[in-house]
Amino acid sequence: MNPPGRPFRPLPRSRPLWLAGVFALGFLAVLGRDIQVQYLQTGQLRAQGQMRYLHNQRLPAQRGVIFGDNGLPLAVNTAASTIWGDPKILGKHQDQWPQLAKALHLSVIELGQRLASGGADFAYLARQRPPSVGKTVRALGIPGVGVLPSSRSYFPLGAATTPLIGLVDQAHQGATGMELSYNQWLDAHPGSEEALYDGHGQIVQVLKVARLSHPGHAIHLTINPQMQYWAYMALLRSLHQFHARVGSAVLMNVHTGAILAMVSAPSCNPNQKGSCTAPADYVNNAVHQAFEPGSVMKPFAIAAALASHSVSPSQKFNVYHPLWVGGYPITDDVRHHILNIEHILKYSSCIGTAKIALLTPKRTLYNMYQAVGFGREPPLGLPGETAGVLPPWQSWGVARHATISIGYGVSVTTLQLAAAYASIANGGWYVRPHLFAGEKSQRHRVMPAWVANDLRRWLQSVARPGGTGILAAIPGYAVAGKTGTSNMANGKDGFYHHRTNATFVGFAPGPRPDLVMAVNLRGSHYSWNFGGIEAAPVFRYTMRRALRTLDVAPRCNIGGKFLDIRVPAGSDLHELALKYHSTSRYLEQINHLPSPQALQAGAFFQVPMPLGEKDFCRVQTPAVSRAQAEIWSEGGG
Repeated sequence: MNPPGRPFRPLPRSRPLWLAGVFALGFLAVLGRDIQVQYLQTGQLRAQGQMRYLHNQRLPAQRGVIFGDNGLPLAVNTAASTIWGDPKILGKHQDQWPQLAKALHLSVIELGQRLASGGADFAYLARQRPPSVGKTVRALGIPGVGVLPSSRSYFPLGAATTPLIGLVDQAHQGATGMELSYNQWLDAHPGSEEALYDGHGQIVQVLKVARLSHPGHAIHLTINPQMQYWAYMALLRSLHQFHARVGSAVLMNVHTGAILAMVSAPSCNPNQKGSCTAPADYVNNAVHQAFEPGSVMKPFAIAAALASHSVSPSQKFNVYHPLWVGGYPITDDVRHHILNIEHILKYSSCIGTAKIALLTPKRTLYNMYQAVGFGREPPLGLPGETAGVLPPWQSWGVARHATISIGYGVSVTTLQLAAAYASIANGGWYVRPHLFAGEKSQRHRVMPAWVANDLRRWLQSVARPGGTGILAAIPGYAVAGKTGTSNMANGKDGFYHHRTNATFVGFAPGPRPDLVMAVNLRGSHYSWNFGGIEAAPVFRYTMRRALRTLDVAPRCNIGGKFLDIRVPAGSDLHELALKYHSTSRYLEQINHLPSPQALQAGAFFQVPMPLGEKDFCRVQTPAVSRAQAEIWSEGGG
């Protein structure tokens, strides 16, 4: 029964049909979309999915190793971890950033900055971290964070090789030193592979290797790790003791030109994080820092004079009065009267050397300096190498003609000094210095053999009592060398009175040298800042150990042909000949005496080795007080 006032209206018979049609159309739309997605757009959608979850993963490769001459590494690779993040995924999990930042030893702000500095789906969060850091990060399981195995450089000798070998940056590319100069040779070429990642940033499947990785090439150097370490420690000690600003030393084979040690101070240990921040700590001063060398230039002025016959080997010079040139006096710190060439070198007489230089044509002096390597850029290809300054001879006035011979108005490097003195030690040949093992020696004659032999013999007196280089003497070995001390220029056409370039260059064993070493300390303001005080002990400490390393026994302990003795007062040549079963003529010949009257009481003298005394050694370093050392080193050296 219908309620009153509400008439009954039956439903249209077509409504169920319309409803059924709507449902049918909806079903067909869903079915059509499903067909479109499942069949028609499957390739396109898969490609978009791969764009979100397919990454090119870097395949690491090892950087080339740098070896020393004995096969021990000077720069090697160690395992490390590289941590990266996907900004899209990691950005959705900021609640886990504090844990990640703590594991990476970063602040949350730094972590966010590194994530923002990358690309759309990849950003480096940390590089060259210890494997333990990578293990910790992996254990956190944070979505969007990946850990790749990588490598970092480790330097076994630490600070001893930093200025020479150099540093690498965060990308494992050479930044300084040999690492920079030869980066293309040492650099590894990483490969890459395509990998599929899940929503948590973890690898699901490696699809293919896109590019193979190739390790860098190794470099084999002539550097002896033991000698490098000894030279560095001796140089560093002297640098600190005398408050010098910088120092450098080079040890070289006089016959082949192989560099056995090249050190600089100050330095830094690249194995300690954050230690190499000051640029001065990784500058190779041995090739980068040019300085006025002082008296170590004197032998080459004398060599030029002898080779051109401007003076004779037996000539003597009066050095009592100052020598005035260009309105300025050249003086000696210790006054002498008549000196021959050997004593000019022994006492480092500036007056005597300047007189010899003024007797020698300018061009002859210039040619000698250039022939032994001064004014020429070193051939090693290291960053910051300098040729120094050698003014053309045409610009020399009388003053410069004289002062260049005593090491002023010219600048050189420690490497150049070592190579130049090698030409005296090996009989007159300039040997091109080199750092790569197996490199063929290159040499050319720069002075007659007789000139080099005379200089080699005369320079032995420098390291004997009375000479300016007595602190370079090594027990059991004959040492030859030369001290040099020059006041540092102040940049205002003047010099600092208490800051010096202190230098010693020497070779050993004296009669038949194998090794040459140059040492320089720059900027010392200590009261005894002479080359014979600061630099000579560095030579002695390093050279003594280097000779033992090369198994060069003390000369008087190997049954050699000669023995060094001191001439007793009142002796004459005939008495010495009788005592040592020889002849006066033979003793004159082996000691290069111009006449029997040239024998000097107290001087060292060579005699044939007596039978039964092969283990007896007369050559000893005298006990030297600091006061004596100061006096001995004040001869202009």
